[in-house]
Amino acid sequence: MSTPAQIKAIHTLKSRIGLSDEDYRDHLMSITGKKSSRDLSGGEALRFIDRLREFAGPDQRSNARKPSVTASGKYAPVLQALWIAAWHLGLSRSKDDRALIAFVERQTGLKHTRFLVDHAAATRAIEGLKAWLARDGGVVWPTGVDPLERKAAICQAIAARLVAARGFKPFSPHAHPWPGDFTAYGRSFGLPAAFDYYTAQQWDDLCARLGGRLRAALAKQAAPVAAAAKNGEAA
Repeated sequence: MSTPAQIKAIHTLKSRIGLSDEDYRDHLMSITGKKSSRDLSGGEALRFIDRLREFAGPDQRSNARKPSVTASGKYAPVLQALWIAAWHLGLSRSKDDRALIAFVERQTGLKHTRFLVDHAAATRAIEGLKAWLARDGGVVWPTGVDPLERKAAICQAIAARLVAARGFKPFSPHAHPWPGDFTAYGRSFGLPAAFDYYTAQQWDDLCARLGGRLRAALAKQAAPVAAAAKNGEAA
């Protein structure tokens, strides 16, 4: 189980970041699948502490980056999770915080996520990202607040885009192979036999694997177009 020192470190970082109790619980659930730091294993606590250190800013990490290019602040965890989803969906060209910070500036006029302290401004940025993922990525956001349901919705959208891009051949003849074909795909690298048993980390693993395949499929589709344009310029 997590140690008293680990629990103290978690709550110290929570305060330093400025996470509300609600945001903290949501983030804890999305990373570990647990509702309390006291329920974490030692390994889960270490992983969660590492993530909180990332959100707390570069001075908390051994491989420190400049604050100007590192997302931080109260709303950074939610924004980063959505930005990574955009990367997995093949919408964003970069998963780096620089791209996220630029997006937030376009949405709010603020030059960095650490300046995002007003709830209304934060909502504009968050809802702007969610609308983009829904409009261009096909994510159908659930009506509830369960973070696992949101992760499942993102995975389903990635899977649909992957099939459309011919990067995944369904195992079954159905036009919409979710969930059967993709639980079988997950089992091929050790995930549970049914989505009902997926933890937050396992959803993240599936999203990452599907996202990698989708980006490869989209790049393959784009290659002939880019080559033709290059040949046209040469002519």
